[in-house]
Amino acid sequence: MDRLNFNHLFYFYLVAKEGSVKAASEKAFVSQPTVSDQIRLLEEYLGTKLFERRNRALFLTRSGEVCLDYSQRVFDLSREMTTRVRNNEKLPKRTIDIGITRHMSHYFLYEKLLPLFEHAEISVRIKESERHLLLAELEEENVDIVFSDEKSAPSSNIISHRIGVNKTFVVGHRKFTKAKKNFPVSLSELPFFHYTQDSFLKYEIDLYFRKHNLTPKVIGEADDIDLFQVVTAKGLAFTIVPEVAKNRLCLDKNIVVLGEINELQTSVWALLKNTYKGFGFDLIEKHLKDQ
Repeated sequence: MDRLNFNHLFYFYLVAKEGSVKAASEKAFVSQPTVSDQIRLLEEYLGTKLFERRNRALFLTRSGEVCLDYSQRVFDLSREMTTRVRNNEKLPKRTIDIGITRHMSHYFLYEKLLPLFEHAEISVRIKESERHLLLAELEEENVDIVFSDEKSAPSSNIISHRIGVNKTFVVGHRKFTKAKKNFPVSLSELPFFHYTQDSFLKYEIDLYFRKHNLTPKVIGEADDIDLFQVVTAKGLAFTIVPEVAKNRLCLDKNIVVLGEINELQTSVWALLKNTYKGFGFDLIEKHLKDQ
């Protein structure tokens, strides 16, 4: 019978998580050739490469990313099954699986999902992944809802509901408070900590700067909100962050909002199958009524 070998999958999972064959072999207490052979057999079975080597480092291929996502779920379910059976626990009556696209995960107001956790009869699972992978899982009904900043859907079976807006704010140390008076022109007089090319916000911010003829001095680039918080709190530069990050940064009394950039608002879309009527649908309906 043609079936997947879960030993092969396990060694692939270890390498993907540990980042190298050497680290995975040490974790599993086996030789490196053993790990390499197991991955080779899995690739032969699947008929595709799961890793590619660049600059002496291993990187997942697109197929590898899909395989890692499914293997994570396989082993999560394995642990859940073992725990429930050993402890004679009853299975939850229902579950709801929610996908959030990678960009959205940094800006999503998770408070919107809190009502779901109030239902003792359901188990909520939230995962972050690439948009195209989540939409594929939505089509297969492995995911119930996908939250994204894009409305488009791959088929007529998926509908999109606008449930909110991501606002964008300029924040800085309180010593920059005077910049509020002539915002946003005043930003040209301040140092700025920017995003890298990997962030979709960089492009939007650069367009905004050009439109308003703003030329702040860029002192550095990153995508780590923790680093943004340190730079802002130390008064090294102002930063531009989504509402979720703004709320977090402004817990520090040394950080203030210099202004809101209305032009950088983005919509929050909930995508789901047109046949879906689970608990998640009730949540979407509520947000639609609140708008």
